[in-house]
Parts: sequence; C-alpha cells; structure tokens
Amino acid sequence: MKTVIKYIFGCYLLGILFPTFAQEKRPPNVILILTDDQGWGDFSYTGNEFLKTPHFDQMTEESAVLDHFYVSPVCAPTRASVLTGRYHLRTGVSFVTRGRENMRAEEITIAEAFKSAGYATGCFGKWHNGAHYPENPQGQGFDTFLGFTSGHWSNYFDTQLEYNGEMVETKGYITDVLTDATIEFIEKNKDQPFFAYVPFNAPHTPYQVPDKYYDLYKDIDFGYSEKQNKKIATIYGMCKNVDDNLGRIRQYLKENNLEENTIVLFLSDNGPQGDRYNGPWRGGKTSVHEGGSLVPCTIQWKGKIPSSVKTQSTAHIDLMPTLIGLAGIEKSQQIQFDGIDLSKYLLDSKAVIEDRNLYTHMTGFEITAERGAVRQGDYRFTTEFGEKGLYNLKEDPSEKKNLIDQLPNKSKELENAFLDWYKDVTASGFSDLRIPIGYSESKRVVLAAHESSAKGDLKFKANVNGWAHDWYLVDGDAEIQWPIAIVQPSTFHLQLKYAGDVVKGDIIEVTIGHQTIKKKIRKNYTPTPLPTPDRVMREQEAKEQTWGTLDLGKVSLPELGKTTCEIKIQKVNKGTLEVKELITRRIDTL
Repeated sequence: MKTVIKYIFGCYLLGILFPTFAQEKRPPNVILILTDDQGWGDFSYTGNEFLKTPHFDQMTEESAVLDHFYVSPVCAPTRASVLTGRYHLRTGVSFVTRGRENMRAEEITIAEAFKSAGYATGCFGKWHNGAHYPENPQGQGFDTFLGFTSGHWSNYFDTQLEYNGEMVETKGYITDVLTDATIEFIEKNKDQPFFAYVPFNAPHTPYQVPDKYYDLYKDIDFGYSEKQNKKIATIYGMCKNVDDNLGRIRQYLKENNLEENTIVLFLSDNGPQGDRYNGPWRGGKTSVHEGGSLVPCTIQWKGKIPSSVKTQSTAHIDLMPTLIGLAGIEKSQQIQFDGIDLSKYLLDSKAVIEDRNLYTHMTGFEITAERGAVRQGDYRFTTEFGEKGLYNLKEDPSEKKNLIDQLPNKSKELENAFLDWYKDVTASGFSDLRIPIGYSESKRVVLAAHESSAKGDLKFKANVNGWAHDWYLVDGDAEIQWPIAIVQPSTFHLQLKYAGDVVKGDIIEVTIGHQTIKKKIRKNYTPTPLPTPDRVMREQEAKEQTWGTLDLGKVSLPELGKTTCEIKIQKVNKGTLEVKELITRRIDTL
C-alpha cells in the first residue's frame, strides 16, 4: 500500500514540479486567431501612430512574422482558404452573402484533420462559411461552437449567440465573451491536444465598443470628417480590445505551462473597411490591390519556431498544410492543397520556399474573372472594373506607376496565368444553395429571409440585396420561397417570426413539397426596438427588434430529395407585415 501511495505522490510531484513534461510528449496544441476587417495598418507594429497594440507587438518579437502575407479581399473567401488550404473558388465560396459564402460540406477542413488525429476542436466567433448543417461548424469538424454563422452580427453587447445549434444569452462585450469561451475550452481540454479556432468578429461593423476603449480615441482628429473620425475611434477601440484579449489568451497559456507546446497564429481576413491608415498600400477591403489583401500574420511556438521576419510571399492557403505539418499529422490523400507546408521555412532560418504565383479574386453575386490579381516575385498584375495594371512592388509598393505599356509581354503572361487559374479553380462549380433539413445532428433549421427569393408587394427592410439578419416588409400579396432538401423523412414543427401593428387576419400558407399548412395571424404584434449602441449609426444593416411567433403546427414529410418551402401571404389589412424567418424543428423520424 505504501508503495502505491508513494508512486501516486511521486506522480503528483511530477505534475507540480514538471508540468510541461506531459505537454512535451504529445502533439502541439493550436490556437488560430482571425480578426475581421482589421487592416494591415491597424497595429502599432505596422506604424500606426494613434493605436497601441502591445500584446500583438510582443507576439511579433516572439514569433515568425510573415511579412508579405496575402488573404482574400473579403471575409468568407479568406475563411474558406484558411480552413481548407485551398483557393476559395475551388471550395464553392465566391462571395459573402445569400448563400455565396457557403463552403461545400465535402471539403476537408483543418478542424476535421485535427479531430481525426485525436484533438478536441472548438470554434469561437464568426463562421461565415455556411449556416446549415453539414456546412456549419459542427458539420465541418468542430466539437464545440459558440458564435454566429452569418457575415455580421447586429449587437455586440449582452447578445444572443449560437451554442452548438441553439441560441443562448450572453453577458458582456462580444469579443470578451468569445475569449472567455476560448479559455474555458482550453481549460477543459488542456490535458489533451486541442485546436481552437477563434475568428473574432471585431473590428467589423456595427460601430460598437465599450466606453473605456472608445474614450481612448474619441477626441483624436485623424484628419477626416467628424463622422469618419468617430468611425475610426470606434474601430481603434475594437482593435485595442482585441489586443487585450490576445494578451489574455497568451497570459493564460503562460500561467498554465502550455506556452511551449502551443502554436498560436494571429492574422486578419482582409484589408480595412473605410478610409484610415493602411501604410503605403493601395486600396482596402474589396480591392484586389495590396491594401485589400495584405495583412500581418504571426506564428508563435515558443522554443520551436525562431523569432524572425520572413519576407517571402505566403498566403492563407498555406496555413492548413503548415499546421498539420508542424503537428505531425499525416495529410489525407483526398486533400489537394493549393498552399504549401511552410514548416521548414519557419523552423530553419536558412530555408527558402520556391517562387510561385499567388492569386487574388473578388466578385459579387455574378461570378466572373473581371476582378483579380496575381503576384509573381516583385510584380503584381491586376484587373479591376475594366482597368488592367502591372506594378513592380519592390520599386513602387503603392502601385502608382502602371507598367503595362512598358512591359506588355510580362503583363500578358500574368493575365493569361490569372485566366488559366480562374478556369481551373471554378471547374467544379459552386455550392448548392439548397438548405438541408432533417439531419439528426441539426434538428433546428432557420430559413432566414435573406436566403430566400421572393415576388409580389414586398421589399427588404434595410438593404435592397438583403444582407444577413434583414427581413421583408410585406404590403400586399406576396410569395417567399426557399430551395430545400429533405435529407430524412421526418415530422417538423414550424414557426413564423413576424411583426406588424395591423396584420391580424392576414393569411399565411406554407407549402413544403406536397404538404400545405394554412393559418391566419390571430393577433397584431408591435415590435420593440432593442438597444442599438452604435457610435455611428449603421447604414445598410438591419437593427434588432423583438418578434412575434405564429405557431404553424406540424408537417410530415415522408419523401426525400430536393424541393421548395414556399410561403404565400394573402394580405387582408393595409398594415405592413414584417417577416423575419421560418423556424423548422425536427420532432421525430417517420
């Protein structure tokens, strides 16, 4: 008995005196932090004279800094490439809303690779690569998800977020809440390898930040209009808050002896939205020029990756192959990366990578090759809105001198390379915009207004295109339709989220496949606007309000396959009916 006690006590002492011993004997943990709309110039490290980001600055001193690191000019495409190591167009992602942000479920993500290697996986923040299973985080390899799946969120204070498929109330500022959840996840899983993906939604709009951060910048004249100065003050406040939360995560790793066996990455998803300091680079968010896609990226692994500045061109497509390479995870034969494994480049100060072309693409709802760029060595070829350019970035980093006439052969070479690349990466087409319902892994599926098509006397509330969280204003008879796929014969409970002061008696008819439910609205519902603590009021994004619920009852759908869900609205009153979403919940299996 004493021998057993002595052994146990000895093991206990080892845990106290040598807490990193077990860490060193297992694969490295990984924390991948991705910010939203934080441009190259939104750091003191890159020369911003107004904004201080000491935690990021310290991280650069202890990390490999990828000094010429490229992402896509907008959110969802970058995220798809980070998650897969492939160009976004190859994954089915082309744009940022109305289904064009959906990444095909068949893509093998970095989370799936780590999960298959025995890692606990968690995602905390903005997903933006598909709202419905199996395109959502749970369908793409994450055990735990807290955040939202759309391209933006309406409120950053005391908001509701999605937790593993259900909405939950949160308390506090959203970046702090997501950091709390990340640290809680690490604490829960620190005795096994873990992969934490932390896609913060700041400093993306709306312009909301706690007073203590806004007050740091509110009285500064940044050289713009009063309105733009307020925007910048809010954004810099959000950036400072992000930096503090980066410091919290790094401090937690240090205090819990996880630092030496945890790889930490920090990057942003595209250039800055709106005018503000962005170094010498031309353009910002949505631009195919340097300012739209050049962002800082740091990779820290204490004791393994030397502190250095890496000047060769690298990109978002390199992160997945690099991380599984550093972790010693065998690459699946099913994966065809566009990126390369930078492990040797990071670990060996003398290593270099082969020259290659890096491609940029930007589009809207119509997918074309009209806007794009290719970086080759010192040269960058661009095509945007009918204007073509060729620039020597070594001599002209701000892309002011177009060399297309002086170097026509080089220009043509790179243009042809871009067009060949575009043809290749779009060869498989794009994601099916049909919404699957019936999965046991996702019993609650929300058919949101912005994912539908419609006709009749109606329009979107905030934006003609219908961004995420927008809803319909219906003034006469109308039809709203969603393309769906019934993946398993099931019975569903349906609820409609609506509002309106004079809508009692309006008739709602819902048809799914061959099943139809017809109901009258029994009572009016006057919505209550929710607090909108914008420093500068939003321009194209809907504000939050409360909603009434019309219980539509049950519908049984025995047939499988592709069909539609259609709402026909028969207006009885002259009052405007507001329609937010149709909630389907699978309640049993036939």
